[in-house]
Amino acid sequence: MSVKNYIKHNILRVQEHKLNSIIHFYNKVCGMVYECKTVSNNDYPYCSDGKLHLFTYKHTDTQTNTHSPTSVCFVVEKTKFSVSYRNQGYWKIGLVLQDVNKAVKYLNKEGVSVGPGSQFVDVGFLTSLCDPQGHCIELLQDTFEGNFKERKEKGGPLDQPYLPTLGQITIRCADAEKTCKFYSEVLGMKLLCTEVPGNRYPFTLYFFAYTQETPPRADDLAAVENREWTYQRPYCQIEIQHRHNTSSDFAYVTGDEQGAGTLGHAGFALHVEKELLQEIAGKCEGAHVLGKNLVYVEDPDGYLIQLSCD
Repeated sequence: MSVKNYIKHNILRVQEHKLNSIIHFYNKVCGMVYECKTVSNNDYPYCSDGKLHLFTYKHTDTQTNTHSPTSVCFVVEKTKFSVSYRNQGYWKIGLVLQDVNKAVKYLNKEGVSVGPGSQFVDVGFLTSLCDPQGHCIELLQDTFEGNFKERKEKGGPLDQPYLPTLGQITIRCADAEKTCKFYSEVLGMKLLCTEVPGNRYPFTLYFFAYTQETPPRADDLAAVENREWTYQRPYCQIEIQHRHNTSSDFAYVTGDEQGAGTLGHAGFALHVEKELLQEIAGKCEGAHVLGKNLVYVEDPDGYLIQLSCD
């Protein structure tokens, strides 16, 4: 039985003239399955032409995975929009891989500019790049550098021995306590792991997901032992960064009406059971209900969240 509550997709905008480049990059280069889905403009207000361009790492029938994969979703935007701007809230997606540097070599051969991976303190072995529209992608290894064991198998997407996972959608928050309470108590997600890189990097990372799994050190979510375990999960997490040095009145730009114009990140979508959808709609002031199976809400920082059920 598949998990009924999961992160459905991350919603990004693409300029019309760059759509073919995006399709080539995610489908042909990154090896994701591409699907163009027609939807109602009334139900999807961020979608001007009624089409969702979905890119997904899908397991075959012979691979056991009870979790629904998360997609990168692109919508065509015909007006100008910003991918990078001051006080930007949205950060990146994370692709979790078994061998980051093998992926780097493959991408370089495909003409994609990306540097080699490196161990970032006790957070992870990673590197980053941008897609043709300029959206940030992190390549994150599912083991630390010191625990890595090379595997000879290859030939899968990004030259990996097994299918990559869209592991994280990363956003930033102004008030960690308020935001964590929203994702756990309102959306019903589980906090799996927290990461504080140290005094040189004054921020904390929080990883939320829909799951019943328990991390190896549930008594201490900040324990390093939880980090590789979190990256190795077969489902996507909402990763939230809280910077420690912001003022009490600081606010991130997360929506189209906040002074930066139309943004490259439109929001993200969750699939939830009907009972949970109704509970969330009842708890969120200003929830926009579109029928019985579709609701839009905003988190404490203003990120748009689409909630749907079958």
